[in-house]
Amino acid sequence: MLLAAPAMAGLKEGRLAYAKGDFATALQELTPVGEQGNPRVQLLLAEMYRKGQGVVPDPAEAARWYDKAAAQGNVDAQYKLGGLYENGLGVRQDYAAAAGWYQKAAAQGSTAAQTSLGLMYQYGRGVPQDLAQASSLFQQAARQGNALARTQLAQIAQHGVGVTQNSNQAAVLYRRAAMQGSAEAQYHYANLLLAGKGVPRNLIDAAQWQQKAAQQGYAPAQHALGLMYQNGQGMPQDLAAAATWFGRAAEQGIADAQYALAMLQQNGRGTPRNLALAASWFQKAAEQGHTNAQTALASLYQSGRGVPKDPAQALQWYQKGAELQAASWYRKAAEQGDAEAQFGLGELYEKGNGVNPDLAEAASWYQKAAAQDHLQAQNALGQLYEQGVEVPQNLGDATQWYRKAAEQGDMNAQANLGQLYAQGKGVPQDASQAALWLRKAAEQGHAGAQASLGNLFRQGQGVEQDYFDAAQWYTKAAKQGNAEAQFQLGSLYENGQGVSRDLKLALSWYRKAAARYQVDALNSLGHAYTAYSYQGIPHNPVLAYALHNLARAQGNAQAASKLNQLQHEMKPEQIASAQELSRRMNVAGRLLPELDRQLKSSPRRKAAGKTFHAAYSKKSLKRKR
Repeated sequence: MLLAAPAMAGLKEGRLAYAKGDFATALQELTPVGEQGNPRVQLLLAEMYRKGQGVVPDPAEAARWYDKAAAQGNVDAQYKLGGLYENGLGVRQDYAAAAGWYQKAAAQGSTAAQTSLGLMYQYGRGVPQDLAQASSLFQQAARQGNALARTQLAQIAQHGVGVTQNSNQAAVLYRRAAMQGSAEAQYHYANLLLAGKGVPRNLIDAAQWQQKAAQQGYAPAQHALGLMYQNGQGMPQDLAAAATWFGRAAEQGIADAQYALAMLQQNGRGTPRNLALAASWFQKAAEQGHTNAQTALASLYQSGRGVPKDPAQALQWYQKGAELQAASWYRKAAEQGDAEAQFGLGELYEKGNGVNPDLAEAASWYQKAAAQDHLQAQNALGQLYEQGVEVPQNLGDATQWYRKAAEQGDMNAQANLGQLYAQGKGVPQDASQAALWLRKAAEQGHAGAQASLGNLFRQGQGVEQDYFDAAQWYTKAAKQGNAEAQFQLGSLYENGQGVSRDLKLALSWYRKAAARYQVDALNSLGHAYTAYSYQGIPHNPVLAYALHNLARAQGNAQAASKLNQLQHEMKPEQIASAQELSRRMNVAGRLLPELDRQLKSSPRRKAAGKTFHAAYSKKSLKRKR
């Protein structure tokens, strides 16, 4: 490319300034040259913006200059631009674009690009996963001496990823890359020497290779070297040196090193005893999920050593450690085919206890256990298929798994299958089948099924209408804390259906359901405080408004209508008071205390006729159809 005389002068001055470290001048002189299309200068400008030489680091501007040079075929720019896209630096993260630029650079013989593209194929990022293609690219780069490619091939051979496992070949490849100075390869080769896999066991050589990797700042090697000093492997035991290397690895976030360092500090071995420092390192490791650190930290909080005594914190960390240990043991047993462990591991993934929540992974483990006729797993798998969250919704499969467990007596599956029949989800709507399966679950004590069966008896769906039987099933469920059943039972008492009419009992059940913010109970309770003053129930529009307001917050249209009616009857200051009461009641556990407080603080309107207690004192169930 021919450049005009001023551009040539700028190129010369810019390079001289860059060589002297005068980056601001270099940037000023080279920018016009880059704008004229010189790809090497464009590459240099990109590097300056990336590194912040003569300018504030600017990944986006770096990407712009890399793109200019890469478009002209500059192989280094193509590789670097691929890296920006892979990591989302200065551009939106785009694995496909990264793979595209790596491909262009790899075709020009860039071993770094060949290796990076190989990793994309190995993990299926931006391209379909293809282990054979990944291996081929690693081999191309390795033949040209790329240490990272050799390390990747060694790992493939060591772990048998898509190939037959071969520790001997892994050792040869690791050694070659280690000789080139690859810290990662030095670390892995040292581990083979330590274990005697693929090479004769040699602790002294292992220690020397770990030392080389550790001195390059490779954190896993620093931790491993600390362990060798601690245990006297390959060198005399030296706890002070162990503490030093654990410290370096701990600073880089290696949880095992943080725990090991904390143990030395806690016991004053190789370093002065310092419980506060030990606690801080235990904390860092514990927050990364290190189970032993979590237990150790819990012990410190329990005893108040190094940290303020805090039983609540102790319990929290003991629990976290237990959950992670449970996940670990479940996995070991599950991988050996234990159905109970497979189900347990599925539950941990579904609930996110000890592991990151992952419903697809939960479904995978439930499937394995369900195939072995584990009833709870069959029901749990049915629920995931019914809900269709993170796994494709499949009501047919949900029905199938519910039925398998239900026919073997699992009450949860019976209840779920009954609900599918009641709603016509995945099966034709069939109230008789719904009643059949709900009754099976209800008779085993399933509260939700008892409430739903009560609804069928009350409505006469799938069974003969019978308010008395409805009341019986609602009572069973209500006593177990089922809010829907508590409301429905209150409604029966209010209307005298299947039971003697008793407003006191009606309000009692409404209160229990309202405490759980059951929307119909909130409305019914609110209605009672404006409609039944003549029967001894206090007339309290402020309380009624507050309860309807809580129901409206759940989108209930009836509550909205009631509020509109009350607004025409109440004074502005009463409405403001009611809204404030709603806010106080909308705190978990505060609804009933605030309700009772409001009743006590409000003047009572004198009731006409018989008092509430005199009018309604019977509590016995009476069969009414």
